[in-house]
Amino acid sequence: MNPPTPLDDDEHEDLVAYLDGELDEEAARSLETRLNLDASVRAEADSLKRTWDLLDYLPRPEPSPDFTHKTLTKLSTRGTRTALQPGPRVRRWLLRLAWVAGIVATTLTGYALTLKLLPQPSREKELVRDLRLIENLRVYEQVETMDFLRELDRPELFGDNNDP
Repeated sequence: MNPPTPLDDDEHEDLVAYLDGELDEEAARSLETRLNLDASVRAEADSLKRTWDLLDYLPRPEPSPDFTHKTLTKLSTRGTRTALQPGPRVRRWLLRLAWVAGIVATTLTGYALTLKLLPQPSREKELVRDLRLIENLRVYEQVETMDFLRELDRPELFGDNNDP
């Protein structure tokens, strides 16, 4: 039989959560299986349970009568100070936002200048390049598939162009 292994921190937290009823069903079943098989884990669980039971016997401290007033006063002054001054997180966020805005503005300016300075191909050159396509567009529109054109290209269909 394997010697009992001590609980690591995560397992100890799971055991505490199990005793508080905070574990999900699957994790609770897994821990119950380990409790049934491992006497050291069972002893640790019993020790924790007895400790929880002893907490019920301790006297409960009562807050002072002006506790609420003091707490609310501290919260209101702290909240006022925080609301008036932007914190370091807000300043960092604003600085990052300014950097991003600067980078976007620079990029857009560079793009606009590039479009303006680079020569654009004229529309006439594009039309001349595609002139054969434009002239024969009505014929091409009648073709249903490329296979039809390939069949028409076969020399045995219309005869060889070199024949007299």
